[in-house]
Amino acid sequence: MKKIKTTKGITLITLVITITILLILAGITLNVLWGEGGIINQAEKAKITNELATYKEQLDMFVKEKTIEDQTYEEESLTAGKTELQYNTKKEEGGNIKTVIPGISNEYLEKLEIIKGELLINTKDKREIEIAQSMGIEVNPYDITEEGELLSSNGNLLLMDRNGTITIPERVTKIGEGAFANVEGLKTIIIPSTVTIIETGAFRNNPTVETVIMQEKDGHGVEHIGAYAFMECPNLTTVQMPNTVKEMRSQAFYYCMNLRNINLSTGLDTIYNYTFAGCRNLTNVQLPEGIINVKDFAFGGCTNLETIEISSSVNSIAGTAFSNCNKLNNIKIDPENKSLELKNGILLGNDGKEMIIILEEAINNNTFTIPDTVATLRELQINRYNNIITTIEIPESVTSIEARFFPNSVTKVILLGDKPNYEIYNDAIYSKETADTDITMIRYYGSDATVNIKEGTKIIAQYCFNDKSLIKQINFPNSLEQISFLALNGCKSLKSITLGENVNQLDSTSIYGSGIEEIKLDANNQYYSIREGAICNGEKVNALYNKNGDIFISPIKVLGTIKTYEIPANTKEIINGQEVETKVTQIKQYAFHGQTKMDSIIIPNTVEKIEGSFNYCDSLLKIEIPNSVKEIYSSCFSNCINLKEIIIHNVEGSIKEQPWGCIYGDKAIHWVGK
Repeated sequence: MKKIKTTKGITLITLVITITILLILAGITLNVLWGEGGIINQAEKAKITNELATYKEQLDMFVKEKTIEDQTYEEESLTAGKTELQYNTKKEEGGNIKTVIPGISNEYLEKLEIIKGELLINTKDKREIEIAQSMGIEVNPYDITEEGELLSSNGNLLLMDRNGTITIPERVTKIGEGAFANVEGLKTIIIPSTVTIIETGAFRNNPTVETVIMQEKDGHGVEHIGAYAFMECPNLTTVQMPNTVKEMRSQAFYYCMNLRNINLSTGLDTIYNYTFAGCRNLTNVQLPEGIINVKDFAFGGCTNLETIEISSSVNSIAGTAFSNCNKLNNIKIDPENKSLELKNGILLGNDGKEMIIILEEAINNNTFTIPDTVATLRELQINRYNNIITTIEIPESVTSIEARFFPNSVTKVILLGDKPNYEIYNDAIYSKETADTDITMIRYYGSDATVNIKEGTKIIAQYCFNDKSLIKQINFPNSLEQISFLALNGCKSLKSITLGENVNQLDSTSIYGSGIEEIKLDANNQYYSIREGAICNGEKVNALYNKNGDIFISPIKVLGTIKTYEIPANTKEIINGQEVETKVTQIKQYAFHGQTKMDSIIIPNTVEKIEGSFNYCDSLLKIEIPNSVKEIYSSCFSNCINLKEIIIHNVEGSIKEQPWGCIYGDKAIHWVGK
């Protein structure tokens, strides 16, 4: 058979090269061809202009058609991307940006999206940016990394329409820390199925937000909700949570006081600490199949919660999980659940060793007798019965007691059995000394103005004197080593304390919430010193330091009285008759914890390390960090709800862990170093 000879067509590259050579031979330079104003560059610009103009025209046509066929259509609600289309907050099944712009090319399918009814382009091409801006097309209004993380940026506010709706772009896979914290006027949050991670504090402290919709598509959607993500959104009423959510960290919906409706994901296995604490309008909670653990205070303070439904998979609920749920009287347990038992008005777990929920029927004539299988008494378990319970009977099975287990109405404690693990002394309950444990004063339940603590006591437990406002004097033994977190909280009449030579654990939280204005230390104490030099509200005052004077531990001022504070650069002490000066290089953990009225703090240019020192400083709007600082703890500014400006007098990135717990995220950080 005779072969037919085929002729290959000329390729585009060959054609371009040929034309280029011909033009050069004709005397036209490469710059005329490829330069900024060259023929080819101008042709490319014309192509981009025509293409974007066409897309914009098709968008306008779509809007006009929708307005005619649907009088309720709101142009500003239109959102469209590569995989989804929605308007009036409703998703159109199968729709996407191609529905709006039928002729869109594959190249621009990746670059273009419609937000709030406007065309937006994500590009770094200078020609596209110039052309888009000339046509009124928004370019990169928010900060999205190449990996798809939407960072904390003021540009994010452009995503919110006039009705207070934010629709997260589909290109986003992760909503960054503090990305939308404290946004005014935000009402509805629509999170597409492309987002898998909502970072710490992403939508925190939004007072007007009402609805959160997390979309799910083909089994894809949000998988991780970070700590504090929606914390203190007081008007949030509804959360649509997809079953893709696998993890929801602590305080995610803390103090969302109007939250009424939430469907917990079946993908969850744990409800973490304080996740829904303070959600006062929750009336019913269903723990679906799949959930295994419910941690401390997960639903604490849900004061209108009436019913909980517990599936068969739940095998562990912390004893404080439902503390201060004053209306909770209806407990439904799946008959297949073998880990929990409701007995004589008490929900028991861990083979009867732990009480989870105590109903009123368990109290008899103002006396609460703890079942003889229980080993642990957790804080606030019976606080709802304050002013009802006056006597508590504790069996010898109990081996662990937290001070706030006892309501303030308790005036009598009876230890049952022949070998109790505790003892009573001067209206206080103490642990017994053993080979492994020191004597600890657990809880003072008396009403005297002067309290004498048992000799040999080494530890004052957390909340030991909680809300004992009549106490004016506490006589601590020389054996004392530790005053624990919030041990003296609420002792408003206590103005001064004297501590012995063995005290080695003491910080601002030890005296937090008390009336203490003076601390006296034994001259032989080798751990702490009281030094002058700090300036509070314009006056020189004493503060607590370590023995060497280089670590600032705590101001000695009544909580709520500090407005301005200046930490000295140096401390002075008389040693062997000579004045010794020491640089202050560190600010200790909790140093200014809860100083809610402090609006100004001056940190000297000697400090190198700042720990978690400024939690809950509500009035702090701005803080300046000197260039001497090399380290800041990641929790340093957590819960400083108004801290919008952290000025770092150093080069960007010189201090790690930013934004150090600041709820506004990276947009609050300003590096001013050279």
